[in-house]
Amino acid sequence: MPARSWQRAPPVKRLVSTGAQFWHWLETQRPLKRSSLKLLLFAAVVLFALYPNPVLLVRQISHLLDMESLIQPDLPAMPEINRDIDQLLATNTPALTEFKAVERFVYRNVPYQYDWHGWWNLDYWPTAAEVWERKREDCDGRAVLAASILRARGHADARLVANLQHVWVAAGTNELMGPMIDKNFRREGGKTILTFPAMKTLLDSLAMTCKFPAWRVVLLLLTLLALVFHPALDAGRFATLCAVMLAGYAVFLDWCVRRTDRDAAGFDWNFPVAAVLIIGSLAFAWRTAKQQ
Repeated sequence: MPARSWQRAPPVKRLVSTGAQFWHWLETQRPLKRSSLKLLLFAAVVLFALYPNPVLLVRQISHLLDMESLIQPDLPAMPEINRDIDQLLATNTPALTEFKAVERFVYRNVPYQYDWHGWWNLDYWPTAAEVWERKREDCDGRAVLAASILRARGHADARLVANLQHVWVAAGTNELMGPMIDKNFRREGGKTILTFPAMKTLLDSLAMTCKFPAWRVVLLLLTLLALVFHPALDAGRFATLCAVMLAGYAVFLDWCVRRTDRDAAGFDWNFPVAAVLIIGSLAFAWRTAKQQ
């Protein structure tokens, strides 16, 4: 296309043309360079699908490295918060009753919202001030606010406890905000202790995929399939492999829903069937590319 006519082309058409040129150029590169560029391209798509706000990703890393900074007992709204909680309590209330009142207050004033809807990123642990400003958070934000309130009420040992699936609060020997048995992250004696999650925690966390926006997962799967299939030019076979992979994803989602609803007790055939369909489509894509 002449330069002048290309400049007059609609932006979408120019973008598609540029993408096609890059795709064909990538085909001519040496295998090592081509593989490296594909990894970079896939990493960019992963970043876009899981963490479209890179500023929040950087902030999330800093928050995880200094989780104490999230807990803010000196929050400007804390006097008002404590007055509301005090109205729920009688004098000389036992600590456990106070903890339950704090838990109810947080649940009532901060409705649950997944991070990928509220922040657009897969995960983000906010400060207590951010939680109170937005008034909508998932388990980590609720736990941060609850720990901040407890510290403001004199429970200096209030701390965050987490595993791969959930975040809650501990104060002394008491736990609130939905404690779980498997504790993969906790602080004891000023030290951060990390442990490998149990298989049940891993599977339950994976099952949360059914709550994640499907278009993001489909984007990741189809991008991976296209990169593995390249530089093969068999459009019919690629369309077939896309259909097989999407069928595998549909079966996987059924497994996710059944597990999160506690409808699938023990072994469920959906998981291995989904794995065979998804991994099999990638294997056939790689074989087709090698035969090119």
